[in-house]
Amino acid sequence: MSTLRASNRYAKALLDLARERQSLDVIKANSDTLLAVLKESRDFRVFLKSPVIKPEQKLKTLATAFSNQLDPLMDLFLALLVKHGREAHLEDVLEKYTSLYLAEKKVVRARVASATPLTAEQVSQLLGLLQTPESSDVQLEQVVDESLIGGFVLRVADQQVDASVASSLAKLEREFEKNLYIADF
Repeated sequence: MSTLRASNRYAKALLDLARERQSLDVIKANSDTLLAVLKESRDFRVFLKSPVIKPEQKLKTLATAFSNQLDPLMDLFLALLVKHGREAHLEDVLEKYTSLYLAEKKVVRARVASATPLTAEQVSQLLGLLQTPESSDVQLEQVVDESLIGGFVLRVADQQVDASVASSLAKLEREFEKNLYIADF
């Protein structure tokens, strides 16, 4: 089974169990905690992906590292992943769980990159545009990327709007490279 399919199945199973036990928010918080540790600690990622470390040792280390920090359902889920040899895919599973959770809660995630920080008015206008009758909330991540020169790049789900000066200049450069000018002499 491919990594993507396995990650999707485990994430969906975790979401279904969390919904059944009415602990979607708690599992989301646990997921965020684990994702933060995975992103910050290279050693933790290497530990999970190591085929040399026995599953029993991984379970013991996870139990010690996260004792009383995780919901029992998340503890059982981690044990299941380790038992089935899927612990190396934990980050993918948790990211997919986050996506499924946000879809369940009808939250739209958007990311806007701009050359300078957006003003409160610009953020308000953007949130107004992104709000739909189907969505209950919009999570807007703002990133400053000076290489854009001006304008912005907005990404919502799998769609992207690139209204940056850098992109416009790159398009002009490609047009000039075509050299469509024909001399009339």
